[in-house]
Amino acid sequence: MSENNKLFDQFCYAQASFESSRHIYRREHGPGQVRRFFNTSFTAFELRRYMMNYYYSKGSFTISELIDVSEFSRPTVTNTVLEAVNMGYLEELPNKIDRRRRDFRPTAPMLEAWQNYCNALLANQKFSQSLKLAQTLISIRELKAKTAQSDM
Repeated sequence: MSENNKLFDQFCYAQASFESSRHIYRREHGPGQVRRFFNTSFTAFELRRYMMNYYYSKGSFTISELIDVSEFSRPTVTNTVLEAVNMGYLEELPNKIDRRRRDFRPTAPMLEAWQNYCNALLANQKFSQSLKLAQTLISIRELKAKTAQSDM
């Protein structure tokens, strides 16, 4: 994997983490988005953020974890996850230790859809400008903190 791909994967993880922690809902999708699953229902789109965050942070997720972080009921989350499995966007991992625990992870089409989403964000000029502004503000705050620390 090239350095550029590793950096892009870190961005994809950061975006999943940011969106799942800030409850951001984006209706405007850029080119290359998968419409069939993610854009058909609000629930699927909302849960995708949590799925991707868990995938990048620990490699898989359970239905119970999605219920804990989302505001959806167990039947709603279960139906959405099973729909994604049937459509080939998620796969269930075999668990030989505890058969009651069902771990899922995204398949290549879902990972590609998330990468397309992240690419569309980077291509969006408003997003790029706000990202640069955020980087500038973070740098200024870090500089101020270092200056204040050295003045002590």
